[in-house]
Amino acid sequence: MSIIALDVGISSVKAARWDGAWRAVTRFPAGNVGTDVWAERLQLLGPTAESGIASVVPRLTPVLSEALRSLTGSPPHVVSARQPLPFRLAYATPETLGTDRLAAAVAAHSLAEGRPVVALDAGSAVTTEVVTDEPAYLGGAILPGPDLLRRALVRDTDQLPDIPWPNQVAAIGDSTRTAIQAGTGVMALDGVHGLLRRTIDDLGGDALVIATGGWGPWCAERIALITRVEPHLVLDGIRQLAIASGRRG
Repeated sequence: MSIIALDVGISSVKAARWDGAWRAVTRFPAGNVGTDVWAERLQLLGPTAESGIASVVPRLTPVLSEALRSLTGSPPHVVSARQPLPFRLAYATPETLGTDRLAAAVAAHSLAEGRPVVALDAGSAVTTEVVTDEPAYLGGAILPGPDLLRRALVRDTDQLPDIPWPNQVAAIGDSTRTAIQAGTGVMALDGVHGLLRRTIDDLGGDALVIATGGWGPWCAERIALITRVEPHLVLDGIRQLAIASGRRG
């Protein structure tokens, strides 16, 4: 089945078309443009009759839905915590759960083969999604990502410069530049490692950890607890939920 999936974030929309593999993976700026502009953009992904959206930007959801409907001839599936899911939703406030997080959890669960699983999405924010072997979605954690840490330090101080993220994480910097890299790099890396270690321990010591997001490969190279990297985990979850919804319909 060919399907277009959109992961709608605050600053950008990640889009791709699935036809057995992800094709034409791209990002569009999430600006205030109309349905016609979005339809023109999404047409570049190629022809399809099915589509799905996970959106954390309510104002964009109807615009993108209409653009997809004009391209495919049918309304897209919009991911929601109210829809049937492949696990029990044990989250205290499902109405506040970001649908990108939910889609990541669905895709990670599909790869877990009955084991507990942790989806680590390392982007502007770093999130974890935890699904037990029951299966039940428990929730997870949200913390600042590397870029947020770096920008906050520059924004809220007077003399510290904006510096690139370190390729190598060291605890001691011999200049202001490398001291900032040491502090932010160690905080991010050890923070994620510690969060994963505690999460796995809370699950009984055995869990698959799947990383995604722009910083996912960087984390995976440095944290042995991460089992694998899936760059399109959220898109995969959107695809699975959209297909399952169509079958039920």
